[in-house]
Amino acid sequence: MNRAEIIIIGAGSIGLAIARRLSKTGRNIVLLERHSSFGQDTSTRNSEVIHGGMYYPTDSLKARLCVDGNRMLYELCSKHAVLHRKTGKLIIANTENERKNIEEIYHQGQINHVSNLQMIGEQEIKKIEPNIRAKWALLSPESGILDATELMRYFEQEALANGVTIRYDHEVVGLENRNNDYKVIVRRDNGKTEEITTDVVINAAGLYADKISTMLGIDIENAGYRIYWVKGEYFDVNERHRGKMSHLIYPTPTPVSLGIHVRMRLDGTFALGPNALYVDEINYDVDPIHLDQFFSDTQKYLPFLEKSDLTPGIAGIRAKLQAKGETAKDFIIRHEDDKGLPGFINLVGIDSPALTACMAIAEEVAGIYKEL
Repeated sequence: MNRAEIIIIGAGSIGLAIARRLSKTGRNIVLLERHSSFGQDTSTRNSEVIHGGMYYPTDSLKARLCVDGNRMLYELCSKHAVLHRKTGKLIIANTENERKNIEEIYHQGQINHVSNLQMIGEQEIKKIEPNIRAKWALLSPESGILDATELMRYFEQEALANGVTIRYDHEVVGLENRNNDYKVIVRRDNGKTEEITTDVVINAAGLYADKISTMLGIDIENAGYRIYWVKGEYFDVNERHRGKMSHLIYPTPTPVSLGIHVRMRLDGTFALGPNALYVDEINYDVDPIHLDQFFSDTQKYLPFLEKSDLTPGIAGIRAKLQAKGETAKDFIIRHEDDKGLPGFINLVGIDSPALTACMAIAEEVAGIYKEL
């Protein structure tokens, strides 16, 4: 039977950031990932945006960790040449109700200590983004984009250099609390299983974080840990429009998502998305039937678009804690000792802005680990 001091489940941006951060403690750390490489479920299937932090409720983990993570990401990307760009973001409004909504987001951003937010009008919008249609906008200069794969590769290499063992093609299929430690059962890609004992388990399993919690006897319904899968599709925009915008362009958000927005890429091309579809299975196909809705929603503020400009792109799945129709819920990041699980650090419902917050989340987990 193998032995570790810390086992981290899941090698997305969160698991890798935690592995890198805790590797500085000198502990014997094993990172387990069910896929053959990192970030295959969610972390490589998103908008790759560095969010500002203005959307999230006062004193929420999302607000604090997004604002802190924004600063930490820019510092790391600049220092270690991870591809990124501080593009800025415009959250736009074309009706009075939308204007009121973005004003509320502006005020929430002030409460959340988001830097340099500005409300601007049509004339100023035309100066910085002449190709879009908007009467008002909230400008977030601290928003941007990055190469998520490069970021995760940096985390991976740092963790490995500091002695972390990363085991890809190792799916956790069982967990047992043995009072003084944990037994983790993993299944390899060849179908064989093995057992690893550890003092600490960190659940960063993303889409399957509730399943991991269930393995240790947590009632996910009573605890509020049930994860709902929400699919987001993207449609690519014809390259003939490359460079027509320099900022991220977002509509006013909905209760489920930030809306179908302009997903800017580092090469100047862009896509539109994501939408938000509650699903019961993991499927990354993009349904072409949704093209009409994408065009209808975005042509309102991107008047240069033609329907023929859009083609199906990628899709991703978010791990949300709210059922359809419920209000958005905060991250869950906690030590489950009050559930009789000392040494089990649980991360559940880590959806947007998880990529932005990944380094701050790692610091949060490091603080919990220090107190064990």
